[in-house]
Amino acid sequence: MQTPTPRQAAKRQSILQVATDMFLAEGYSGVSVDGIIAKIGGSKRTLYAYFGGKEGLFAAIIEQLCAENVSPLTHMSLAQKPLKEALTTIARVFLDVVLSPRTLALHRLIVSEALRAPEAAKSFFEAAPATAYSCLADYFTWAEEARLIIPGNPQTRAKIFLDALTGDLQLRCLLGLSPCPGKAAREHLISETTAIFINGLSTDRH
Repeated sequence: MQTPTPRQAAKRQSILQVATDMFLAEGYSGVSVDGIIAKIGGSKRTLYAYFGGKEGLFAAIIEQLCAENVSPLTHMSLAQKPLKEALTTIARVFLDVVLSPRTLALHRLIVSEALRAPEAAKSFFEAAPATAYSCLADYFTWAEEARLIIPGNPQTRAKIFLDALTGDLQLRCLLGLSPCPGKAAREHLISETTAIFINGLSTDRH
């Protein structure tokens, strides 16, 4: 494949940016190629040349948004941190990711299109939830070897901890039933959840 020129790359990115906002606001069915072109200018031929059509554009958008979501998690290091510090660190990053307005909008979009576009749903899950589960499971494996925590299944523990943070909170935010909690409320939730986990896992308490 021929390497795009800087001008072509910039044009492609501008299409992605405009189309992303449209898909997140209006859903897949509410967006048309004509509507995108009306906003960005140019011709349909350009869009089709870059993405092959609406479906290809949607896939490129999901790929980019998933990369944005996973970035804070992949740049986070829990290696050899004390238990409380490690749990607090990943909890803050995880909540920041899953409760951000952009991620919530993406989540709604993915759910609405999951049956039609299963690969997009898979990409979304692997980007944030699965990456976070894996990162924390790796830490639990190390913590068990270091005898900071009692033996157990690290993958199951990671899922329980992170799912306990979101609980009904994420669903309420997705449905618009309540505003997302501010920093103080999140810190309280993180503190309580972390304390319960430490109480159950720490070797100092067994």
